[in-house]
Amino acid sequence: MLRTSSGRLCVVFMSLALLPSLSSSASWAKGTKAAKDARVYFISPADGETVSGPFICRFGLRNMGVTHAGDDFAGSGHHHLLVDVDETMQAGEPIPRDKKHIHYAAGETEARIELPPGKHTLQLVLGDTKHLNFDPPLVSEKIMITVGKPNGSEEARATRGTSERRRILERAAAPEPLQLQPAVTPEMTKSPESSDFISRVFTGSK
Repeated sequence: MLRTSSGRLCVVFMSLALLPSLSSSASWAKGTKAAKDARVYFISPADGETVSGPFICRFGLRNMGVTHAGDDFAGSGHHHLLVDVDETMQAGEPIPRDKKHIHYAAGETEARIELPPGKHTLQLVLGDTKHLNFDPPLVSEKIMITVGKPNGSEEARATRGTSERRRILERAAAPEPLQLQPAVTPEMTKSPESSDFISRVFTGSK
């Protein structure tokens, strides 16, 4: 009987010890409550758009505010950009930090993005002060863009500009051409007696 009762007491004590951790896990899973009708979206680029080289990505947010990470203001968060990510966001889950999960902890609402040429998916996620997903998660619609090579006309302009600068430098470095003067001849000291004097001087005719 003692063993049974002590065994039961042990089970009770273990259950009580686990309650705080279980309650904390449950609260973590819920996450910070998102504002009603809050929406995250892309201002630019548009879905299906083709961009060239580095481009500006602009983030949109409605019915909530944007702030720095660590600022625990109600109804606010900061943006995260997901590049080529297929995973589903869960409420209260921490947002990873890597090349595919870009954090904008300073409260940025736009960023200069550089991606290799080809097709890419983009998605925005709003995180709370601790980089956790809201409840429910605030994610934008996923868009697909095509990144092309630098614009050909821009390359042509750059090439023309380089060639023009090279020509200017070459002209500056080249010596001034010598100005050849006609040799003085006895005939040039005589007074002209006819209209063909000049031609005789410079052609050497007599």
